[in-house]
Amino acid sequence: MNKGLFVFLFILFSKVLFSQDIITDRPDQTESAVVVGEKKIQIESGILNQQETDGERRLSAPINLFRYGISKKVELRLNLEHSEEINYGIESIELGSKINLNKNQNSLTKVGFLSHLLLPKKDENLGIMNLISISHDQVENLSIGYNLGYTYFFNKSGFLKYSIALGTGISKKIGFFLETYGEIEKSKIPRSNFDSGFTYLVKDNLQIDISFGIGINNEMNFQSMGFSWKSKKNKTQTKK
Repeated sequence: MNKGLFVFLFILFSKVLFSQDIITDRPDQTESAVVVGEKKIQIESGILNQQETDGERRLSAPINLFRYGISKKVELRLNLEHSEEINYGIESIELGSKINLNKNQNSLTKVGFLSHLLLPKKDENLGIMNLISISHDQVENLSIGYNLGYTYFFNKSGFLKYSIALGTGISKKIGFFLETYGEIEKSKIPRSNFDSGFTYLVKDNLQIDISFGIGINNEMNFQSMGFSWKSKKNKTQTKK
């Protein structure tokens, strides 16, 4: 991306402070450091149309992430991806959890740890993904998040994954982000990518999104859209 355009977007959008109750792990690639909340359910769903480096096209619909808070600092996660390659059957399943590591829950810097068990699909083996997520909220009207993780498939080599996302708000309902992310695998050229997108807060607990991405040093590109829904506080929780 042209540096001048990046600076222009940064200055333009960072003038508006953006905040909302529902915090999601989509549409960007960076997992948030925030857990969903005790006894809360959050569903994040979308479709992805991706052109691979080798020229193949892949349509995943839907991709569903189910999140449930078992405490204020821990959530359970189930990630299901359906693909047209197998007649929109389940292509991949991930089971895991996210843990908030902050002692001070009011801190603007938040740290989270994610761990997912990757169940076998096609020619792959059982795998595990561990990831550290750090976010800095409202730093001069800008949210910054970054991830560093490692995915390992048993009996095969693994790869390091990273992402850095900048997010801000155009209005109280519309959010915008820029992100770079990639993978580093032994004996292979590191893959670097860029994506961007928008979110729109329909209600306090309902968000829709649209995003697109391109490869920086590869021919990948994708387009995605989706929605996220979070269960509301019940009357008992509201009184507290």
